[in-house]
Amino acid sequence: MTEKEYSREDWQGHYESNDLGWDLGQVAPPFVSLWEEKKLPVGKALVPGCGRGHEVIFLAENGFEVTAIDFSKGAVTYLERVLEERRLNGRVLHQDFFGLDNSHDGVYDLVLEQTFFCAISPRQRQDYVLNVARILKPGGMLVGLFYHTDKEGGPPYNTTREDIEMNFAMSFEVQELNKTSLSAEQRKDKEWLCILKKKD
Repeated sequence: MTEKEYSREDWQGHYESNDLGWDLGQVAPPFVSLWEEKKLPVGKALVPGCGRGHEVIFLAENGFEVTAIDFSKGAVTYLERVLEERRLNGRVLHQDFFGLDNSHDGVYDLVLEQTFFCAISPRQRQDYVLNVARILKPGGMLVGLFYHTDKEGGPPYNTTREDIEMNFAMSFEVQELNKTSLSAEQRKDKEWLCILKKKD
């Protein structure tokens, strides 16, 4: 099967037509639970492929110094407006996550993953891991919801437990990896909740 490569224009088309099937309209419930359990390290956080940024808004509301990144202008414009309306601090970068320069190296305490890993081509997964490891501080955390579609093709591309363990083993220690029972209704039994700590 030929793998469809999604371009910046493809993603922008979703925003222009308001075809945002992945957008829950709220912060993903498992992240709220982790925050309440004090499992998210407060500090500098980055959200790659942030979309409309419900997680970004949540982090900003709870005292994080948050940076959001998306290469779709529609996503960036929407999130900037919401942050301004709510008088929240947050930096929104309109660029490709894989093009982050070295000013981001070792800066972040937390990278929050939500529907980005499944949106990129599986061929980019190792680059994703290397990039996350590069921008995290020693001992920094990657906390993510990884989408188990159990289907061929994409996006979204299927992510199994083995995919997570294989891709992250070199750079991260797996602290938690389980199917979460707290997913929003449309994602029930389809999300791996994963807490990973960058190796020193």
